[in-house]
Amino acid sequence: MKKIQLIDAIIDFLASDAAGDSKGIYHPEIAKQHLNSVFNDVVYNTWLNGKKYSDFSQLDAWSRVYECDVEDQVGTAAHAFLPFSPMQLPDGMGIRQLCDHDDNTNVFAPVEATSNAIFSELEVWTMDATPTYRLEQNNLFTGAGESSHLLRLEKLPVAPDAITSVDAMLIVPMDQIDDYDDIALPSGMSDNIIRQVIDLMSKKPAPDMLNDMVIEKKA
Repeated sequence: MKKIQLIDAIIDFLASDAAGDSKGIYHPEIAKQHLNSVFNDVVYNTWLNGKKYSDFSQLDAWSRVYECDVEDQVGTAAHAFLPFSPMQLPDGMGIRQLCDHDDNTNVFAPVEATSNAIFSELEVWTMDATPTYRLEQNNLFTGAGESSHLLRLEKLPVAPDAITSVDAMLIVPMDQIDDYDDIALPSGMSDNIIRQVIDLMSKKPAPDMLNDMVIEKKA
């Protein structure tokens, strides 16, 4: 199913008599914002289910590979900017894989920011040549239009075998999916997503019953 079909189904229902008191004409951008929120919940629940059954194949179906240039390599360290903020999942699962663009068998190992102090004391750290990456917010360039996150790359090979770009396999957030792109959803999930978005958009705020102690002056 395409993203635009999900949005049209939501708007068409809310414009019909079946919507009851919530019937109305809603802007597609409002539906998209609620769709983003519901899709994030779906991805997280899919991760929980995958952790339970050791099957993360559905996360791969929502992922796409982006080529990122390796920049400013000094010695064996460098960085690469991500095209968008990755999905925030435990264990850094928003990044499904990072590998050398020219050699997909050369896969980077994810590490946490505080782990280097521990690994550096281990003998295997000096013997293992596997390149590593860790995710950080972009503190090199800030402001509108700049990448929000970057990858710190370490244990990179040096010239002439230097890695010039990497392939980042990222779970694509709903707001990064084009309206006419296909979304791989398991059977029945599209209906559940539509119902959840409709429920969110149908909720009306509770009426303000508080007395604001405003006394109107009589003319």
